[in-house]
Amino acid sequence: MASLEQHVSVYSQALNLRAQRHQVLASNIANADTPHYKARDFNFETAMQHALAGRQNGGDVTMARTQAGHMAGTGGSGLAKLLYRGETQSAVDGNTVDMDVERTQIADNAMQYQILTQLIGDKFKGIRSALASTNS
Repeated sequence: MASLEQHVSVYSQALNLRAQRHQVLASNIANADTPHYKARDFNFETAMQHALAGRQNGGDVTMARTQAGHMAGTGGSGLAKLLYRGETQSAVDGNTVDMDVERTQIADNAMQYQILTQLIGDKFKGIRSALASTNS
């Protein structure tokens, strides 16, 4: 049986990825009128697999350490590897943001975030119930 820490860790990683995706989608919406802006997104399932495996940015890029005193690091700051979204409508200014797609994706992501928070709450509610019944 998996420990509580393992269960919470999975939920925590999923919440972090959902929050990161929300920021990416919000950035797309904020740049809907920016000429030549290319809409970005990432594959949540792939990012979650990499997060569970302990890799960042798909685990594909690491920075070189040229001296022993240098800090080790990865090539990016987020958990997910950002990709460019395929163009769904052509725009004269080269912008690839489709507001209908962005609204749909941000609503779906918010719903998935809400589901995760409910699962975490239910997990702790069950643990409190189990502890209360053993103490009685």
